[in-house]
Order: sequence, then structure tokens, then C-alpha cells
Amino acid sequence: MQPATERAAAFGDLTPLIAPRQVAVVGASDREGNLGGLAVSFLQKFGYRGPVWPVNAGQPSVAGLPCFPNLRALPSCPDLAIVAVPAEAVVDVVKDCIAAGVAAAIVWAGGFAEGDDSGRARQKQLEDVCRGTSLKLCGPNCIGVINTSIGLAASFSSLMTEFDHLIPGGVSIVSQSGGTAVTAHARAQELGLGFRVTISCGNEATLTIGDFIHALAQDDATRVIAAYVEGLSDPARFLEALGEAKRRGKPVVILKGGANEQSGRAALAHTGKLAGSDRTYDAIFREFAAIRVYSTEELLDVSLQLASLRQGQLPAGNRVLLTTFGGGSGVLAADQCAREGLSVPTLDDGTRSRLTPILSPLGSSINPVDLTPGSMTNPKYRATLPAVLKTLVDAPDIDAQVFMSAGFGALAGEVVTMFENLRANTGKPICISWLSPPQGIRQSLAERGVVMFDEHARAIRACGHLVRYAANRRHRIIHRPELATPFRWSDFIDTVATTIETTEKVVSEDVAARILESAELPVAKSRLACTTAEAVRAAEEVGYPVAIKAISPAITHRAAAGLVRLNVENADAVALADRALRDRAAGLGVTLDGIWVQHMVSGGLELLVTALRDPQFGVIVGCGMGGGMTEIIDDVVFARAPIDPDGAFDLIGRLRTCQRLPGLLPDAGRKRAAEFLARFSALVASAPWEKFTFEVNPVKLGVDEMAAVDALLVIL
Repeated sequence: MQPATERAAAFGDLTPLIAPRQVAVVGASDREGNLGGLAVSFLQKFGYRGPVWPVNAGQPSVAGLPCFPNLRALPSCPDLAIVAVPAEAVVDVVKDCIAAGVAAAIVWAGGFAEGDDSGRARQKQLEDVCRGTSLKLCGPNCIGVINTSIGLAASFSSLMTEFDHLIPGGVSIVSQSGGTAVTAHARAQELGLGFRVTISCGNEATLTIGDFIHALAQDDATRVIAAYVEGLSDPARFLEALGEAKRRGKPVVILKGGANEQSGRAALAHTGKLAGSDRTYDAIFREFAAIRVYSTEELLDVSLQLASLRQGQLPAGNRVLLTTFGGGSGVLAADQCAREGLSVPTLDDGTRSRLTPILSPLGSSINPVDLTPGSMTNPKYRATLPAVLKTLVDAPDIDAQVFMSAGFGALAGEVVTMFENLRANTGKPICISWLSPPQGIRQSLAERGVVMFDEHARAIRACGHLVRYAANRRHRIIHRPELATPFRWSDFIDTVATTIETTEKVVSEDVAARILESAELPVAKSRLACTTAEAVRAAEEVGYPVAIKAISPAITHRAAAGLVRLNVENADAVALADRALRDRAAGLGVTLDGIWVQHMVSGGLELLVTALRDPQFGVIVGCGMGGGMTEIIDDVVFARAPIDPDGAFDLIGRLRTCQRLPGLLPDAGRKRAAEFLARFSALVASAPWEKFTFEVNPVKLGVDEMAAVDALLVIL
């Protein structure tokens, strides 16, 4: 038996799995409850466009089709084998697939790595069997693959029994939860829109969620990729897949489960509390313009809305036009826009003057625009409504529109026609919501490829995602591995003290400051003093006023321990502070390495600059509001290190504080902060430790100077 010949690969290397030309179902029978027999019936029911070959040595036929005793007896080599056998038999069947030259296989059975030790051993055996072969295996412990364009229902989901046919769509979904995948598919089907491809990747014995996203990114008919992700067995492949989707301009909408997992302890620094794995995922999603959502409903809303847009039809900014047929809806919608970070600007005078002769006299053209019910119920104003709508969407200060409707009975069809004409003749995206729509309206819009929201807030939320997605596609926050700076860390860290309570190794502030200076980062003038007399001389050298800090790896939060004195202004005060800190340390039973005497950098904004190594994505750098505000307002953003100054500039601009108070950090100051962050990111990218946290807090940013004031390096 010869392997299948080559053909056009819509899904790259995974085409035999997702779009097979022939399917074998191993283990199929007519026995009630047999999953292989169910697979055969689904393939027949949904009109799979290729031969279906049941394989079972004990059956002459299945579902009226001839049954073959083994894979070698088939008329030709199938692209895909559905392995519908118990877990104990899977490995032997997969060996047969490999021997026969089958290109792809789907293993439904559970009882592998998701279970006990014997299951994990069974999966290890399956992985070993597949390693080094060309077999593309989906699963085990998955619900399978559905491709509506060819009637492929290689799944045993009972939801498939609810439908007479499969509706093709522009959204393809891949999920680490089979239930989430088929439930989302079923809902899209109910909405009259459907999906293109649905993939349940199961335990990922060989193919990972990154492999499937990469395959879907290559498929021209997949407009949008939806994904449910819990964890990553191959983070590098996942990043490669997101990069491919971004390069091809294909949105990826991700529902991420397991948000509370922490990436590391780092308990001695603020970073450990602020930068869990969930924030790392946020940074990754931002870098690759992946859209993060928080429910299956939101996953569907955003994916289906994106699929309704033309290629490249994205908002240029966050200015939204709200059109309603009732004033109250507009007021509520404006509030909801504010929560989504959307602006609802007053329309320009030129647009409003053009509206005056054609808008219903009871209407309002301010924005939100109240068209009033009379614009439909009064024939005179119904005749001018298309012109009103076109004038509104063409307004120069508008980037997107939310079209809100309700009811309208027999006139609803005309509203649909007006909306469709409007949508077809503008480059701006439009979301439509309709409260209490008459029967058939949802289906009428679905036939045009439009998702209709039954609540205005959902449409606004989807619009917010469109705006943020477009902004993320424009940003410059890009990982630049070539910028990593070689650094001789061993010149500064030979032996590192270990704290009493933990296993963290703490590098004291004086050493951390020397590291920053060696990397050409600005640091406040400081000296280490071992005696009171040295402390006084150090203060004169760095310049008054000074901060006096105790140096000990046993105390990292020194202010809380009473081991810091600020704004010390003369020699007598320095001597007094030095003796007080030494007495305080003795009372705490702490041995000091010395007293750190530091020039007080005056005024300015305090920033946090930090870095850590994430176990999946490598070194992550962050920036946020620093000093005493760090934990109070929790405003920190992260990116993979290193990044260049342009990327750092854009990253700092993502801080909530900067967005809400743009005057707080003008462009000149933001540029200096970005240069510091970029240089710091190049330094930490070369850090040699498997786990570490390097935190600079605060970095003082004044009118004329900028300097790191405090630094802490913790090696885990």
C-alpha cells in the first residue's frame, strides 16, 4: 500500500489531519455506543467528501460500508486514521498507522497523562513510538477535529447529534479543553454563523496548541483563530505560531485558563507580588497582538465580530460613534465606552450641519446620536435615514461605530438593509446590537456574515477589543534578542549571602549599584562606609542631603525595619544616623556589611524598573509606578527582554497612570525613562541564573536628572 500523494496544503504540514482526502476509522462497529461507529455515522451525516473506511477484524460492514480487517487491507493509504479503541490498544494501533504510512491520526481515548502513573507511562510510550516518525497525531484524550468545509466530523461529541448540517464560517478554534471547543462551535452554529475548523488538542503527545495555531494561520479561509489555553508544553512553538498569525494579519483571540499560577516566589521584592505568570501571558499577548478574553461568550463575541470585517478593516483610534433609537441607550452606552477606554467625541460642526436638514427634528446629533423611533416610523425620515447614517459614519473624528437597535416589528427588515448598505460602504468597523429583535432578524444578519449582539454592552466590549487589537498591531514592543549585552556577572557576584528565613540569595544594594553603573545606567552617587568617620566623609563626597541605609542581606525591606534615614543634611546628623542604625541592627540581631550613604535625588517621578526570568518565556522586564506607590496602585507592564528604546517608550505608554494623566510623564521624560528601561533590559537579558529578580525601585526621574536610587537582586 502506497502513502497518499502530495496535494495543495491549506494547513501546511497538518493538512492530512485537518483536511484529509480519505479517512479510516479503526475500531468501528455497529454495536450501540461504539464511538468508531458514531464517527462513521457523523462522517456520513455531514457529507464528508472522501472515502470512509471502517477498520475492524471482527466486522464485515459498519453503517452499510465495507469493513476492512486492518489498515494494510485498505484500497489505498488514508490521510487520517481515527483511532477509536480503548487506551490499552492505542499504542499498537498507532504502530500500525506508522507502518502503513498513514499521515495523521486522532486518538480520542483518555487514560493517559491526565490520569495516574500508569496513564502517564502509557503516554510516554505513545510519545516514544511517534518520535522520529512523520505521523501527525492529535490527542490523546481529545474530542477530535471538525472541518465544516469538507463535512469532516472526526469527533464523538454528542453535540453533533443536535445538528442536521454544519455551517461553514471564518473562525477556526483550537482548544486544550474538548468541551470548550465543541460548546463554542455549537453556539456559533446556533447563531447561524458556524466555524470553519474546530480542534481539540487533548494531551498534546506530539502536536501542541502552537502547532495547530501555526497551521490555522496558514489557512486562507480561516479569518480568525480562537483558542482556549491552559498551559504550554512548547512555549517556543506557541510564540512562533503567534508570530506567524501576526505576520499574516490574522487575529488570534485567546481565552486563558489557570490565571492564578505564580511564575516564581521572588517574595523579597515587589516583583514577586506583581509579576505572576498571568501578567507574563499578558505581555506575550500584547507583543503578538493576541486578544485576551475572559469567558466563552466573550471569545465568541470577539471572534465572530472580527470575522465579519473585511481584511484590514480595523479602527484607526479609539473614537466611537454611538447611534441609538432611544436616548437612554446612548447614555448607558457612553458609560460603558468609558469603562472600555473608548472615547465618544462630540461630532464636528460640519457633520452636524449636514445632518440638520435630514435628521428627525426630535433627534440629537451630538454623540451619542439619538435617531429616535420616528426616524423609522415616519416615512419622511425613514427615507432620509440612509443618508443620515452615511453622514454619521463618514464623520472625520470617528474610528468605529456601535449601531444599537431595538424592536421595530415589520420595519426591522429595512433596518437590516440600511445597516448592510452602510457596512458595505465604509472602511470603519461597525458592531450591531439589537434588543428584542423580531423573529428572523438574527438569521438575516447571519446570512450576511454579521454577528448580532442581544445586549448593547456586549457590542461595546467587542468594539473595545477591536480598538486595542488595532493598537497592539501598531506598537513597537518587540523582543530584540540581538540587543542582549554580554556582561561579566561573576566580577560582581562571587559569593552571595543566604537569608535566614528563606533560600533566596540576596545581592546587597552596593553590589547591585555597581552592576548598574558598569552597564552605564545612571545611579545616585553613593558610598559604602564601615565606620562612622567613613560615613561622614562619604556624605561630603556624594553631597548633601543624603540617605543613610543599613546594608545587610538579612534585611531587604529596610525602611520597615527602621534601618533607613532620609534627608540627612550635615556631618553631625550623619554620625548620629550611623550610630542609630548600627544600634538598631544590633537590637534586631542583624550583622551589617556597612552603611550605604547616598545622595538624595530631588523631586521628580518615581518609577519601578524590574526583571525576572519566567520559566516558559525567559527574561521578562517591567516598568511601573515606583516608590511607595508600587503596591498601592499596582500599575506595572511587562515585556520580553531585551527591547529597544522605541519599544520601551511604547511599553511605558501602556501604564494606566500615564494614560489617565498624560501630563505626568511628558514625552521628553518618557524618552529618558525608555532609554533606561531598554539598557536595563539588555543587561538583564544576559543574567545567567535560572531564577532571579532584579528590581530597581525607585528610579527617580526629575527635570534635569535621572538616577536609580535603590536596587535589589535576588537569586532564587
